[in-house]
Amino acid sequence: MRNILNAQAITSGVSVPVWIRTATGSDVERLTGHFGKLSYEARHNRFMGTTGDLTRIARDCLTHARKAECFAFVAECRLDGCDIIVGEASYAFDRMSGCGEFALSVADDFQRRGLGSTLLAALQSRAVSLGYLDLFGEALKSNGVMKNFALKAGFVITPSPDWRAVRFDKRLQE
Repeated sequence: MRNILNAQAITSGVSVPVWIRTATGSDVERLTGHFGKLSYEARHNRFMGTTGDLTRIARDCLTHARKAECFAFVAECRLDGCDIIVGEASYAFDRMSGCGEFALSVADDFQRRGLGSTLLAALQSRAVSLGYLDLFGEALKSNGVMKNFALKAGFVITPSPDWRAVRFDKRLQE
């Protein structure tokens, strides 16, 4: 599924089209590249700590997406003749809790341009279409950007079982 949504981002002073599509197993190398190009702070916030093997992390994100209750989206654009991933969002539904957990990241040059909101909207739409109506995410307590993003997106901030983090919950509309 390509071009679920279209967003515009500006990089190096040039406006480029960005499209969102469902991630596949063949995206491991490019997703690894995306994670590696995130600033230290963005990568630390996305993974709630230091990271080791980014290829393993990318593979895990995409392997889980092959299960019926999991999926991942990538946002990409064409720069210098190559399609590059500039954002990602992953979702996993937990039957035990009845909730879906999401995580997302956006390349530093593409932040604060609506791409995170577009990725979240696509993720929420897919979750609702699959019948999953409870969504949550977690962020480090020090991640003010994500906390503000979650509040603006209609999430309620609640305590997390992880002392370093806050949780945000949202009931999705059918």
